[in-house]
Amino acid sequence: MKLLTSSLAAAAIALTALNSAEAQQNQPACSSIYTRPELLSLTPTQWANTRGVLSAMQRDGWFAWFAYLHNQWFGQIHGNSQFFPFHRRFVHDWESVGRRYSGSFVQPYWDEMRDYRVPASSQVLTSNWVGGNGQGASRCVTNGNQAGWTMTFPNNHCFSRNFGNNGNPSSWYSPEYIQSFIQRDTTMAQFRPDIEYSLHGVVHINIGGEMLQGYSPNDWIFMLHHTNIDRLWWQWQQQNSNRLWAMDGPNFDNNPISLNTNIAYYNTPIRNVMQLGYGSMCYQYASNPIRRRALDAGLENSLISSLPKDVLSTWFPDTAKKPVVVAARPPPPALATAAPGLTAGSGMPYPAKLTQQWIQMHKYNKADVDRVENDARSFVNAMNKANYRSPV
Repeated sequence: MKLLTSSLAAAAIALTALNSAEAQQNQPACSSIYTRPELLSLTPTQWANTRGVLSAMQRDGWFAWFAYLHNQWFGQIHGNSQFFPFHRRFVHDWESVGRRYSGSFVQPYWDEMRDYRVPASSQVLTSNWVGGNGQGASRCVTNGNQAGWTMTFPNNHCFSRNFGNNGNPSSWYSPEYIQSFIQRDTTMAQFRPDIEYSLHGVVHINIGGEMLQGYSPNDWIFMLHHTNIDRLWWQWQQQNSNRLWAMDGPNFDNNPISLNTNIAYYNTPIRNVMQLGYGSMCYQYASNPIRRRALDAGLENSLISSLPKDVLSTWFPDTAKKPVVVAARPPPPALATAAPGLTAGSGMPYPAKLTQQWIQMHKYNKADVDRVENDARSFVNAMNKANYRSPV
């Protein structure tokens, strides 16, 4: 009887949370939903269509327009809780322009965490896709879909990249660490800096060139990157029903932000972009369909089977609560010596840090950046101490 009562109580709580979420939604459900794929999953036909759309958008000045808009509002959309809603609307607007050229165009994302160990070796950064590092004194890009382009904002110049660390970008953030704070963070005031001061920043810095400027949308990697950032926000929103409508922390003027605050530049409230599948947000992600919440099974099984219970509970509290039984496996032998960027006897590299130039450009609070970076290093230390080996 007690079990039945507990089950009914749990069901009632879940129903209350669902009704509360529905009460927040004042826009109609989308009649159809398209799916944003991972870039490398595109077929040759889809990639050819995407390249054609991008070339047409460059020809007609859309790269310059979005670069201008992002540069113009730069100070209001970074370092505060406008970060996620502005960029969700911004990328959606970009995608909507592309769909005018081709109804089958969809903005893909780049799952950068998959390439976190050696970013420069990513298939994405090859001539078959977006191309690699710039060449010569002007760092002009000579391969990939934007090879030889002349960008027109803020002035005429060759399309450029300048990879960090002398052309060999340092490791960025692992999927495990990103998943860790997706599980640990319960408010937007926690989650926004954890993303903005980690994966968001190091990708911009290590691609360099256009991506290191306020007009970073000149590089289509910006859209791939921010589509991935949006995907991670959506995953965080789905992690718990209380997060779907979570919007707290400071606005760009340091006043408290809310669902009714207008998105910077756009004269529409933040609530209009909060829930995918409603209003104009008629898309979902291949890895995070609108009605499914799940951590990648391979990654989750690796965490459960490899980590001691106390480590799992500290860094992956939601995974630790799951009644999943996975056969334990012996830890792999520790490495005899440390590779560059690795701690001795371990397999997970420390992620790159934000540069002082980047911190000053965004007017970030250095103490907040230090907190995120120290947390990431503590995470790496804990994973390596447990002899954890990532499946990625």
